[in-house]
Parts: sequence; C-alpha cells; structure tokens
Amino acid sequence: MTTYRTISIALLSLYLSACSSLIVNHDYNQQTDFSKFKSYDWLPFPKDMKVDEFNRARFVTAVENNLDTKGLIHNNTKPDLKIAVHFGKQKKVEITNWGYSYAPSKYYTGYGYRHLDRYEHTTDYISTGGVSVYEYEQGTLILDFIDTSSNQLIWRATAKAIISPASTPEKQTKKVNDAVNTILEHFPPKN
Repeated sequence: MTTYRTISIALLSLYLSACSSLIVNHDYNQQTDFSKFKSYDWLPFPKDMKVDEFNRARFVTAVENNLDTKGLIHNNTKPDLKIAVHFGKQKKVEITNWGYSYAPSKYYTGYGYRHLDRYEHTTDYISTGGVSVYEYEQGTLILDFIDTSSNQLIWRATAKAIISPASTPEKQTKKVNDAVNTILEHFPPKN
C-alpha cells in the first residue's frame, strides 16, 4: 500500500466512520458499459493528511469487501478503474425558532403580562417558545470512479452527514461498513 493511499484513506475513513444521518446522491455516465470493469486501484492523495490507522484499515476493508462481492478485484498494476476520494468538513449552525404563544396562567409570576378584560377581571399570561441553537460539523465525501482507458469520470457518489464519533471500536467498524455499503449500493449502476 502506498503512502499516499494510506494517508488519503485514513483521513476519509476517520470522517466517514464518524458520520451519522448519511445522505447519499449518485450520478454516472449512462453511455458506459459497467460490465467491462473487473479491477480497480486508488488514486493518491496529498501527503499532509493525518493518518488514523484503525479507521484507515476499516475503510479499506469495507470498500474492498463491497467491491469484491460485485466481482471487482484490487489491482495496482493495470486496473480498469481508479478510485478518487475527496473529503471536506464544515462547521454548521442550526437555529430553530419555536415561536411564541401566550397562554393564561393563574399561578405564573414570571415573564408575561396582566390582561384586564372589559369586565375588569385580571388574567396573567405567560410567554412560551424560544430559540435553540445547535452547532455541528458536517462532512462531505465524494467518491469518484474513473475509467483508466479514457481517464473519464464514469460514476460519482456524494455523501453528507453530521460528524459524530462512535463509542466503541465495534460500533466504529459497523458505522464504516454501513456507510460504505450505503455509498456503494448503486455501484455499478443497473443499465
């Protein structure tokens, strides 16, 4: 395994494995005959990406197992396909305004106002509602398959999820496997 491959897969797997609520979109070249592809290899990534050996191994194993069940084998000499992985993360803020309503309350003494109706009866009203703020990181993964004979992109999956770490190695492994299976569910496409 090359250093570039190790580094790129490690970073990807770190974030992919920590994702929850995965949303995946696919696109592909409809003119491509996907049945002709029998092997693949990974494209290298920049050296400055941090390595997490456990998640790297989980991700590589999950992808290679998934592709193996589809009849594709890893071949770093003369592959039919090259796999490129792109990953980014972004801090997000979700603000929810719960609205406001005014409800009568006999015993409430906090924020609100007193209402004097036309018969000079007083009623206390309370204000309910509010605003909640939720900060999180969203990860975006792009998984590209490139035809090595033409150097053309033929299939792409884009996956987005909130990043949240798993609590145990077993749960982390399950997260990686589930995410990879979801991402590769429609590869190769059925023409």
